[in-house]
Amino acid sequence: MKHLSKTIMHGAALCAMIAMSFFFVSCDDELDIVPKGKVTLSTLDEVELLLNQEYSINDFVANSLCLLTGESLGAFDNINSVVSQTNTLKYAYMTFDSSVDRVALTSTDERYNSIYRYVNYMNVVIANTQKAEGDSRRKESLIAEARVMRAYMHWLAVCIYARQYDKATAEKDGGVPYVTSTQVTETKEKLSLAEVYRLILDDVSDEVINALPDRSAASAIRGDKAWGNAVRAVVLLQMKRYEDALPYALEAIRLRPAMFDRSSIKTTGKWQQDQTSPNNFIYMSTGIRVSPTTAMIPRETYNLFSPDDYVIKYDATGWSKAVGESTSGMKDVYQYNGWTAQNNVYGLTSEQLRFVAAECYIRKGETAKGLALVDEVRQMRIEGCLPLVASDERQAMAEIQKAKFVECLVTPFNFFDIKRWNTEAPYRRTVVRKLPSIGTFSLAPDSPLWIMPFPANAVRYNPTLTQNY
Repeated sequence: MKHLSKTIMHGAALCAMIAMSFFFVSCDDELDIVPKGKVTLSTLDEVELLLNQEYSINDFVANSLCLLTGESLGAFDNINSVVSQTNTLKYAYMTFDSSVDRVALTSTDERYNSIYRYVNYMNVVIANTQKAEGDSRRKESLIAEARVMRAYMHWLAVCIYARQYDKATAEKDGGVPYVTSTQVTETKEKLSLAEVYRLILDDVSDEVINALPDRSAASAIRGDKAWGNAVRAVVLLQMKRYEDALPYALEAIRLRPAMFDRSSIKTTGKWQQDQTSPNNFIYMSTGIRVSPTTAMIPRETYNLFSPDDYVIKYDATGWSKAVGESTSGMKDVYQYNGWTAQNNVYGLTSEQLRFVAAECYIRKGETAKGLALVDEVRQMRIEGCLPLVASDERQAMAEIQKAKFVECLVTPFNFFDIKRWNTEAPYRRTVVRKLPSIGTFSLAPDSPLWIMPFPANAVRYNPTLTQNY
């Protein structure tokens, strides 16, 4: 573990040097300059260090995406104070007010910056691996790792900053820039939604996945075949290509079947999970490792938990009503108060892929197979868990939606799911938030709030980066 931490730190330091080089590169140069530390990225060992890092998307989703799904009431916020300041992003998301000028309020966006910083790192890895001397198979594997991470980062961006993918309109709908070049001054043109997804799938093709190692030695930070299959599965799911997504989800689970068993909370009295947990395909935090620490949820979300949920029943520092009400200034608010859970916020887990496979099975009429996969997760979460039963697709989908919402609490994935389901007539719904003594607020399935604004500092230098709402 100590060796792994040193490797991550070395990789992170190298990445910081690359980031600093953005400010000193000339118009015609690539990102292959020699910084002061004499790191030339001329050997495969040096290039590989860029992949040895702990990924972190600098955005606490409880304050943004999770406000829109109804699961969250922010993090460590007095709610009366939030709604009294009407010209803020947090107010817009708390009250579902689409009239707020979100573009004017988004001068910068650390989430957007984080995503494209990692895209740049991956492009540096690809460019320098191609130029370096060394074993061809190792080079192919490193390039494959970088391409899958590049695909995943662009997928996060398109899920957050563009409309939900719909095959009928994707050619016309705006997407995001798909960056494959290390040229700093080159305009990164915003592409159509269809073209972005085509490039994502190309970067995580079968050929690329097969070039990945069978099993990553440093499973929390390095990509392997399980990770590659997982990424392709979630991308195809978001495209509503359910039948195509299923075999990739099942293969990811086969390669990395381990889940995190929260029954340990019964003994320890607290949710103790770190980033090296074997259920993580790749761990990706939100600036701080601890999560869902300080996140607040309403009673409606709290009631989705089974009373026999291990966190609810045994975690003494878990979802605290006393702390939530004191912090928020409002009744029936629960705040997570533990500091030992390192939930994988922006990364992917073996549990999530079971939900992907489960939904795909349910969509093709195999509800029993789908619910069996959901129960595999629920048995790790609920003491004395009884199996789910459904007579048709609608009932089965209701069960998976509830269970997955709880599993993915305070991550971006509930936002992605609801955004996708909102384009399908049987599953679209209006999110309702009731704030006692303040008011009741509604978010329609087609609200522009489901699309985040591009930040002004990016738009200023890229004339193609028009807003997608």
